[in-house]
Amino acid sequence: MPPRVHIVADDLTGALDSAATFAQRGARVRVACTPADFATALASGADVIAVATGTRDGGEADAVAKARIVAQALEGRDGLLFKKIDSRLKGHIAAELDALVPNGASLLVNPSIPALGRFCSDGAVTGAGVEARIDVAERIGRAVTVPDTPDQASIDAQLPEKLEETTFVGAAGLAEALARRLWPAPQMRALPRPGLPALLAIGSRDPVTSAQIDALGDVPLAEAPNGACPILPDVPLLLLRMTQGAKAINGAQAGAAFAETVARAHAQLRPATLFACGGESAAALLARLQISELDVLGEILPGVPVARCANGPPMLLITKSGGFGPPDTLVKLVKFLVNG
Repeated sequence: MPPRVHIVADDLTGALDSAATFAQRGARVRVACTPADFATALASGADVIAVATGTRDGGEADAVAKARIVAQALEGRDGLLFKKIDSRLKGHIAAELDALVPNGASLLVNPSIPALGRFCSDGAVTGAGVEARIDVAERIGRAVTVPDTPDQASIDAQLPEKLEETTFVGAAGLAEALARRLWPAPQMRALPRPGLPALLAIGSRDPVTSAQIDALGDVPLAEAPNGACPILPDVPLLLLRMTQGAKAINGAQAGAAFAETVARAHAQLRPATLFACGGESAAALLARLQISELDVLGEILPGVPVARCANGPPMLLITKSGGFGPPDTLVKLVKFLVNG
């Protein structure tokens, strides 16, 4: 039986993305939406337990405090530790790693995602969406060697023979390699079909997601400037999008307002399927709906995980990071929803 895998991510979409790689191969996967929910998730008996600390965009002190909560919950537990990091090395990576893993521990660090055209070369991240080379060791805060990664096979080959002696630090590419190693004979499970009514809540303003929205055409869309939308259409398929308001407010305020708006839309629509785009928006929304744990079932599209709420309203949750996916990603998703 494979060792249990513990995934620590600094945002919810990252936790779900990396966890879905394991679910795709038949592992039982539980995600805790906050560090406070992690201990309960650990008691679930799942093969893979992930936790979202929600610390990518906050202060370093908060990131360290939450990483320490996770470290305390993991103390004395057997299994592998996977520190999921942003492939462009955003967030408080070095500080969180220091709170989770002692200096001198053996690390395998590789933030590449070859499937997205993002690679490691000469110790730096390069490729799609990377304007200037990003030095990995500098962002990790430790003297690590990062092998060149021209493709997924090269990541697979970097895994050590004894996995238990290493802490893994990376993104979807490294998670995929680890999942393949631990579950070499995948047990494919049929995913539940998402259907209507459906609510698409998009808090990300990334140009990638904007292009995906533009490709949708006639899907009913309600805009929420600074997160607020007083009047919501009464339709079975609604796309609710946070936009820039007339007055500038900080991201936390806008996110809280958007979570409140989406909660009202949820109460009105009672969706069977909820799609959330953008890590902060997804986390704020689930907190507002008092959903603390998710069972990850797999991917409905490449890089687009689907999960069932382990508590709270009975619905499917589909998530996507703001900067991910080809222009027709939402078009394909809507086809799934409409066709059932």
